Amino acid sequence: MSRVDGRLSRSGVVVCLYAMLVATTALSLGCGEEEEEGDGKATGGRPGGGGYGRGGGRGPAAAIPVKAEAVVREDMHAYLETYARLEAERQVSVLARATGLVEQLSVEEGDPVVEGQLLVELDRAQASLWLRQSQASLEEARANYERFQVLSENNMVSPSEFETTRLRYNSSRISVEEAELNLTYTSIRAPISGVVTRRMVELGDLVRSNQEMFVVADLDLLLVRIYIPERRMYQVRSGQRATISVEALPDKVFEGQIRMIGPEVIPESGTVKVTLEVPADGLLKPGMFATVRLITDSHPQALVIPKKALVLETEEDDVFKVVDSKVSLVTVEIGLVQANRVEVLSGLEAGDLLVTVGHDGLKDGTAVRVVGQQIAVAVSAGANAVSAGDSLTRHRPPGGNRK
Repeated sequence: MSRVDGRLSRSGVVVCLYAMLVATTALSLGCGEEEEEGDGKATGGRPGGGGYGRGGGRGPAAAIPVKAEAVVREDMHAYLETYARLEAERQVSVLARATGLVEQLSVEEGDPVVEGQLLVELDRAQASLWLRQSQASLEEARANYERFQVLSENNMVSPSEFETTRLRYNSSRISVEEAELNLTYTSIRAPISGVVTRRMVELGDLVRSNQEMFVVADLDLLLVRIYIPERRMYQVRSGQRATISVEALPDKVFEGQIRMIGPEVIPESGTVKVTLEVPADGLLKPGMFATVRLITDSHPQALVIPKKALVLETEEDDVFKVVDSKVSLVTVEIGLVQANRVEVLSGLEAGDLLVTVGHDGLKDGTAVRVVGQQIAVAVSAGANAVSAGDSLTRHRPPGGNRK
């Protein structure tokens, strides 16, 4: 009997222990769920902060990623833009004034010359021969004139004969002067100081009178002649500044100014001719195709925003300003527009952050997350803190911090 009672007692003990284990497990699971729900409230629930609440509904929508740039202060200019060819201020064609063979070439294209410098020497033989012949005729005419002068004083010749002799003597003197001048024409010299831009003769060529031989240009100062519409003529004035750029030097901008404005409107085109001068600086050359921008208005240190910050879907000039990770639709007043920059007259302040990429789907109050270069500094500065926080989150035991 005692054995049976002993067995029954041990069985009862086992059943009791099993019941207690089941009850303890159920209680632990219930407490764990409540604790997890409590942790969900404290930590924001699921990753990303969206999570689900107790009632099974979703949390707030995720922030929209956008790119943004700050409002800055820069000098803004209004331009009147046109195109033209550069010209030399002074450009002279050197013509032959005598006929002869080219015996000497003293310069080549690109050589600098000064006024009066020898360029070409022509054959002098024929010109020298004419000079000697003229001098001989002059000696004969002088002798006749002196003899007739004595005869006239003694009333041995008529006044008309003496006058004819005098005129012949004067004509001979002029012929000598002309022959001397023609001899000097065999030496062709630079009419101005500058650079030889073109040479059209070769050694040994037969040059005839009035034949073009060289082009000499003064390249220190260049001119640009442009034609502006009649309605814009009162926006320009003498001395007004301009910028000149050429395709050959895309990274350089040259300063010029208006020298003179045409006094009339050209009827055929309805335009006014404006002549500008620009220093060559040893870089610009005549014939270059130039872009000319006349500065018609200047606003120093104006508030400037990127043109792509303007919202195209609205009728007003609106922008999205980022404030506390949300966007605010702001209407602005714009002024000068220069390429991809826009002047803001009112509505913004320097330093305001404006959305430039990602306008689609935005409305007033939408949560946004600024990405890109504008937040690179902030990310870099907080990199260690963020990494540490991520490390703690990643290594947190499942179920939160349980006690």
